[in-house]
Amino acid sequence: MSRYNRRHFVLQAGTLASSLRWGLAAGDRSYSQDFPDMLLSHLTGKLNTLAAHWDRERDAIRTQAALEARNRFVREKFREMIHAYPERNALRPAVVRKHERDGYRVENVMFQSRPNFWVTGNLYVPTAGRPPFPGIISPCGHYPLARMQPDYQFVYLNLVKSGFVVLAYDPIGQGERRQYWDPQTGQADIADPIYEHSMPGQVLLMMGEDLTHYRIWDGMRAIDYLLTRPEVDPERIGCAGHSGGGTLTLFISALDERVKCAVVNEGGTGHRWPIELRPESRIGPSDVEQNFFPGAKHGVDLCDLHVAIAPRPLLALIENYAPRFNRAAEHIRARYQQLGVPEKFATEEATDPHAWTVKLRLAATDWMCRWFYGRSGPAQEPEFEAERPEALYCTPDGSVRYSHQGDTIFSLILKKHADLPPRRGVPGNARELAAFREKIGAEIRGLLHYRKPEGPLDVRRLVITPRKGYQVEKLEFLSEPDIYIPTWVFVPASKQEPQEVTLFVNEAGKQADGMEFGLYERLARQGKLVVAVDVRGIGETRPPHSASNDRWGPYSHLFDLETAMTYMTWYLEESLFGMRVQDVVRSVDYVLSRPEAVKTGVRVAGKGAGALWALYAAALDPRISSVVAERGLLSYRSLAQVDRYTHGAGILVRDALLRFDLPQVAAAVAGRKLTLLSPVDAMKRASNLADAREAYRWTAEAYRNAGAEGRFRIVAHAEEAVSY
Repeated sequence: MSRYNRRHFVLQAGTLASSLRWGLAAGDRSYSQDFPDMLLSHLTGKLNTLAAHWDRERDAIRTQAALEARNRFVREKFREMIHAYPERNALRPAVVRKHERDGYRVENVMFQSRPNFWVTGNLYVPTAGRPPFPGIISPCGHYPLARMQPDYQFVYLNLVKSGFVVLAYDPIGQGERRQYWDPQTGQADIADPIYEHSMPGQVLLMMGEDLTHYRIWDGMRAIDYLLTRPEVDPERIGCAGHSGGGTLTLFISALDERVKCAVVNEGGTGHRWPIELRPESRIGPSDVEQNFFPGAKHGVDLCDLHVAIAPRPLLALIENYAPRFNRAAEHIRARYQQLGVPEKFATEEATDPHAWTVKLRLAATDWMCRWFYGRSGPAQEPEFEAERPEALYCTPDGSVRYSHQGDTIFSLILKKHADLPPRRGVPGNARELAAFREKIGAEIRGLLHYRKPEGPLDVRRLVITPRKGYQVEKLEFLSEPDIYIPTWVFVPASKQEPQEVTLFVNEAGKQADGMEFGLYERLARQGKLVVAVDVRGIGETRPPHSASNDRWGPYSHLFDLETAMTYMTWYLEESLFGMRVQDVVRSVDYVLSRPEAVKTGVRVAGKGAGALWALYAAALDPRISSVVAERGLLSYRSLAQVDRYTHGAGILVRDALLRFDLPQVAAAVAGRKLTLLSPVDAMKRASNLADAREAYRWTAEAYRNAGAEGRFRIVAHAEEAVSY
């Protein structure tokens, strides 16, 4: 017998002996072989199934009337997904400065898209020719200088020289509306505008709003401003933007039919679905404001928004023609043909990297000239000289924030969160507590899209690993038909009477505290049975992909794999967080199936994001007898009080703050033991204990009224916590 075969035989024999001793059959086939890339395959499978359904619905559109009805549906659902529009306020426009130039002038202008919420921009007005002129709004791409960037200025100069009034404005988080740029140093402490979008955008989603809504509304109010100008023809309004501004052009033009002609320049001409998942795929979300949830459920893809512009003229520009763009262009072109206006849709490629390059500047100007003037645009771009950024400022130092010119998106969030969640009375007795549990339980289930796990566990026992004084059973069980939970069970060597088992869930995976000399070993050697699990997408089942954006340093959570998967579930009108809470409840099912476990309850301990999974699971499942939540987020409100945080989207619950915050979730556990161990702030630093106790005063009062005051504690050190 070879050395390898002998070693293999000895190991197998030892494992078999251990298995017989513990009454288990080791060596089952791992679910990982049946469900490779489990979580992403699960999510892309759902998304692709929906995409196929909506493709069939689109294919059934055969008449112009049916297509027009479909476009109305798309606009209605898109408006609903961005939380509709606010009331129009007085714009209170101001012209801060004027620059007279050869054949045109530039005005530095500001207006309020909402009360005290200023939009900064430049208005380019022809001084030759006969007004009124067509008016173009141009939302900027994701560049720090925004409208002041030289290639963008050259677009506006091409247009104004061709007889257009152009309003170039700064979207939130760009140009003079940057949050992280300090005019005193000329530096930004967070370097890219995309942070300025996703940081507030993810918090807004918890508050029943979205940044997409704010940015689209700014564009609509920019049109309102153009219509106040006597130089502008109200019947000839266009929109043209590049990159993120191209996406904004798409969104604004689809929703606001005052836009009579559009240029979407490198701004998302493609289909989001179906997703082709390959081993080498890099997975990552676009900026939060470029997403609209639950678009997949409603069958609204990016191409649907392009088609919703029809029959108005639409030019789609791209760096280089490629299969993704070409497929989308054919889809859009077919719909324009169906409406009898094939000439009103066209494409052009830059054959250059991502920028508003000269070829695309001329293409955009030519398109506007064609449809607003019935003539061609310039064949060549004149020699232009860009203005210095400082000359284009509307504020004294180039910053709305540092010039204290009204509200910013973060100050608006701060004001809005003051009234969230809605105030509710603390349950005063057992009857009120029961009613509260029932009500908040229903709210949690609704927002988490929670489904109670059902079906057989179908446990697969893989191997038993002996250690000093205990053994580790390594096994898997099903949470739902194509989702399995890798599990380590730490079994003391000495025979024990049935006991209350502790279930651990850690955002870092079961291995983090499961190696020799770790917490689980200490407990097992004390004679305690411990079960540690990896909920879906954690530990062993973390998807084997990198994020498409992996260069973002301490704020990589805004664009990492977790955020991408979270957005996927939101597109489905589901919740990755809710799925993981379901996995915890399913793990309780498993724990209680073991003969060593008493059936009266399970202790659950969670760490990091696991602290929140454990807390929510306990609010929904009375079989959880006690909870230790270690280093969990203090509250959702703590994220709304700051302009930066390091918690990932995976812990967020859309619309949660419209109903409750974490202290109310904790109060649903009232009566059972709950220990918050070193809760953390927005930057994952340990919270001050006094602040934490103040944040959970509502919870403490609910416990006190339930006659269980001593069962709720907030402590700073593990030594103070209730023992596992």
